[in-house]
Amino acid sequence: MIDFEISKRKVVSFRGQNKVIGGLTDKDKIAVLLYISKEFANVDKEEDLFDKVVSLCREIFEADNSTLRLYDGEFLVPVKFIKDTKPPRRNLKSNEGYSGLTFNKKKPMIIHDLQASPEYTDEGELTRCVMCIPLIQKDEVLGTLAVESDTENFFIVDDLEILEALGAQLTLALSGVRLIEGLMTARAREAAVLNQLEWDMRMGRNVQSQILPQDLSPWNGLYFGSYYEPMVQVSGDLYDVVRQGNSLTAINIDVSGHGIPAALVTMAIHHHFRRCVQSGLGLSEIMEELGESLRDQLPESTYFTAFIVRIYSDYTYAYINAGHQKMLHINEATGIVDELDTKGVPLGILQVRKNDYEEKQGKLSPGDILVLLTDGFAEQKNSAREEIGTDQVIEWLKTEKSVLEKGDKKVFIKDLSERFVQKFKDHKGEVPNGDDLSMLMIQCSKSIIDALPYIKQAKLANTQKKEEDAYALALKAYSIDPSLKDNLLFLGKIHYRDEKFDESIKFFKEYIETTGENTAIAHFLLGRAYYMANKINEAKRSLKKSLSCDHSFAKASLLLARCYLKENAKPKAIKILQQGVKSTPNNESLKISLLKLEENNKKAAV
Repeated sequence: MIDFEISKRKVVSFRGQNKVIGGLTDKDKIAVLLYISKEFANVDKEEDLFDKVVSLCREIFEADNSTLRLYDGEFLVPVKFIKDTKPPRRNLKSNEGYSGLTFNKKKPMIIHDLQASPEYTDEGELTRCVMCIPLIQKDEVLGTLAVESDTENFFIVDDLEILEALGAQLTLALSGVRLIEGLMTARAREAAVLNQLEWDMRMGRNVQSQILPQDLSPWNGLYFGSYYEPMVQVSGDLYDVVRQGNSLTAINIDVSGHGIPAALVTMAIHHHFRRCVQSGLGLSEIMEELGESLRDQLPESTYFTAFIVRIYSDYTYAYINAGHQKMLHINEATGIVDELDTKGVPLGILQVRKNDYEEKQGKLSPGDILVLLTDGFAEQKNSAREEIGTDQVIEWLKTEKSVLEKGDKKVFIKDLSERFVQKFKDHKGEVPNGDDLSMLMIQCSKSIIDALPYIKQAKLANTQKKEEDAYALALKAYSIDPSLKDNLLFLGKIHYRDEKFDESIKFFKEYIETTGENTAIAHFLLGRAYYMANKINEAKRSLKKSLSCDHSFAKASLLLARCYLKENAKPKAIKILQQGVKSTPNNESLKISLLKLEENNKKAAV
């Protein structure tokens, strides 16, 4: 049983919409993730693991039922569930039901009201709301896990995130269970067991690699290089990068120990770090949340260190350290490498508060580089048992940077990271890694020196009504560095103004994808360009994202209603306007549009 209180959830009607009250708080979610890790760690049989999974789904999500299906090459076979159903479960083909859809698309899904989607259920089925996730090992889907409720709208998106984390831990735990069961087989199968062990650990690595940043494309003139190598397939080290419009936040962590226990902890830290950043917390507040939310749930004698840096769109940055390896700042102008550190203790050992952590600031100039490393690099020994040390790490970085500058006249950060890692490998030779390795490099591009003046001139030309000059200057800046966010937004707006909607869509999409700005206005601008280009399906998708960020954004409601009217879906348009009026009852445009539409609908009915 879960040893902490979770508020009982229920679905209520609020302003004409169904709303879930109760359930998991943000603090509960991290406790739940670590609780799952501890529960899985105590299971040594596959059957017991499956029992534990469906039991956890019932406890965490207050599910009426839960179904684990494994794929046998032809069917999705139900291998474990909470209770029998009427009609009874059956083997599903990979294109049947919500489990088949999840299996095929390899993506999690949530259906709030299955009565509106009868194609996903069998006749007489009582399930009304479902979450379903694929269980993925590398690119292969092993099966699906569904959590079911007899009440419509019972689950929310936050629940689906927790279920995804549970599924990832299940896949990782399954490798451990198979290892234990394999070790209990006869000596004659020893070679096969060792092969299975290697395969299971590789599977664990594939699962963990899914939480590494998949997109390290440039952000506003910042470019990235990275390296990640577990000592034993799965790792207690991790780096992550979160984009939030006008800022970027990066973390490098090192969990004590190695292997599956440390890897499970990194998954919980990753989840909580992202939630803290997306909630708008400051750096010291993030450290406090990470420490206090995880401390009581960590396995015995486990702790972790962390270094966080937040870079703003003007290239200033703030940083904070919790007992981690110092961050390096390579100054392009002077060649000096500064070791940046702040006051702070490792997390998970003692109770901590935000005042226990010092925050400092810095500034990136064009060509400057920040380097975040775990201590596995500096503490690695060679065949002569000589430790590399931080001074040698710094010297390698300076040397390899100098070599690149002589060849290409500028440093490409991916090349520098690759050359540094090769230098590390050459030095240690055949000696195995003594620790997990994780590295993130961030470079402020020299190209912004050339690009930024063009952007400034383009905006000035635009105010002076010199449209051709504005286009030419902004596109010149874009050709120099296509990641500069102000220029992407400017190009999207001027192309929209001049009714060049396809071009406008291109730049607004790049702006959102590059910056990570998940705001109502950003999605509205893209949705409006799609609408004017008569791409209604894409417009609806963007406008729905806009309203999910701010349900009271009247402009998005009005335009989404127009999209439905273009499709002759008048009832849906009326519903959108009704929801908009409930959210912003004082907005006259919404009320007038709704009144006209309802009157026209009545006349049409007569």
